[in-house]
Amino acid sequence: MRKTNEKLADVVGILCGVFLLAVMIWAAVGAINMGKAGLSAKEIPADAITLTGTAAGRNGDVTVQVIVSEDEIYRIDVLEQEETRGIGTEAVKKLPLAIYDAQSLKVDNVGGATLTSDAIKNAIINALKEGGLDVYAFDGGAVKLDNIAKVAETGSGVVVLSAKDWAEEYPNQYASYMRNAENDQTEDYVEEYPMIATLFEGYGFAKYYTGARGHTYVIEEVTSTGRPHAMANCFTCKTPDFTAMALEMGDAAYSQPFEDVLQQVNEPLNCFNCHASQPGEVTVTHTYLSKALGEDVEHVDAADLACGQCHVDYYFDPGTKATTLPYTNLAVMNPDDMLDYYNDLMVDGEVFADYVNPRTGVRQIMINHPELETYLGEGSVHRGMFTCADCHMGDAVAEDGTVYKNHYLVSPLANQELIDNTCSKCHSNLEAQVRAIQEKMEKRTYDIGYKLEDLTNKLADAVESGDYTDAELDAMRMTYRSAQYYWNFVFVENSEGAHNSALDNQCLDKSEALMAELEGMFH
Repeated sequence: MRKTNEKLADVVGILCGVFLLAVMIWAAVGAINMGKAGLSAKEIPADAITLTGTAAGRNGDVTVQVIVSEDEIYRIDVLEQEETRGIGTEAVKKLPLAIYDAQSLKVDNVGGATLTSDAIKNAIINALKEGGLDVYAFDGGAVKLDNIAKVAETGSGVVVLSAKDWAEEYPNQYASYMRNAENDQTEDYVEEYPMIATLFEGYGFAKYYTGARGHTYVIEEVTSTGRPHAMANCFTCKTPDFTAMALEMGDAAYSQPFEDVLQQVNEPLNCFNCHASQPGEVTVTHTYLSKALGEDVEHVDAADLACGQCHVDYYFDPGTKATTLPYTNLAVMNPDDMLDYYNDLMVDGEVFADYVNPRTGVRQIMINHPELETYLGEGSVHRGMFTCADCHMGDAVAEDGTVYKNHYLVSPLANQELIDNTCSKCHSNLEAQVRAIQEKMEKRTYDIGYKLEDLTNKLADAVESGDYTDAELDAMRMTYRSAQYYWNFVFVENSEGAHNSALDNQCLDKSEALMAELEGMFH
């Protein structure tokens, strides 16, 4: 009996070993095949293009290889990834097949694996771009696109309705918009960030720079600022009255005297700026945005464009004084290409500058609140899922049960219903995560700002010393110009890293690298 039991035990042991080996083989085969979808090598056309792209995932870079033609995906392989097993790896396993089956990047992310899903999509987009292919042929704009905005035309003779004219038909939207008056606090940035008195020296922001209040205060802010206003272009994004004027007159509106236009201003931003005279329909009324995006205006959701009309970087054209954006399509709407744009823009034989530092001679660029460029930029983890309105407006329910779009513009952190119903699906504690990002970004921005201040003074001493040739000083000035540009891009963007911390950190990395390069130029 004992021998029988021993033999039975041996058989059981062998069977268990075989079972475990089978499981190991199955797991290994599964791991090998995970992240692969599409045709076999024999089935792929000989003229197909093989491309590789990389994007940041949750735990590191995700590298994807795609085999495509101009309008068809033949195969997708996730080559490298370090995503969390059982969470991110679910996206690695499922998403390539979903994209291949749909022949489109516009597929749902894998639940619980948003960052990895976005990384796979972005890696494919980067591969397609590297190969010179049209990402839109595969619905790969990388940004959410549900609604296309109308674009107002210059000379269209639009009539401005006051906000109260809309109140009877849209009482909830009107009441919620007027709540923006509750945001009546502002900050003195010159006091809070002492280094900008040096970094913006030679420009009005060095002496008067305050944080914005609610949208209902914009006229009060532009008329009470300590910075001088010579022309009407300072009314850009401040009042529908000037927006309509620019639509009617074109660029000629921007160079009118500030005081003359002030007499024609009736109220601050209202429904007209986002809807023209068509209730419920989003319209790009600030045509400098539609000009800057060109055909890509149809590749960005209407809700993003509504906010992006004002929350963008801009400069005043040296000739016409018209508000102008430093890019010509989505592909070049990024910090590097925007800097190239400014550096290629010559004015009277000199590279363009918003102001010149009187001590260093650096022709400096003043970046202005580039929220749209940052949120839609490479590295944004939410641009494919949400628009500005999704996060900063959201739906609300009136007392009678009517659901409407809330026009009280707040941080997502102040919208508990949004957090509970949407954000909590991916974020267990959104506020803690956002605050951690912002504190880290704020500290880094602050530290680099002080380093730039030191370099400003060091460069001023070099200019004063007479120990450097004109060629040496010009090279130092251009290096400083770029270093401050990248820092400034982050400093003036209002989310403090929450919109796109990856892009912000890239900008600060470049700023620090350029500062180190400049340090090496001093004797």
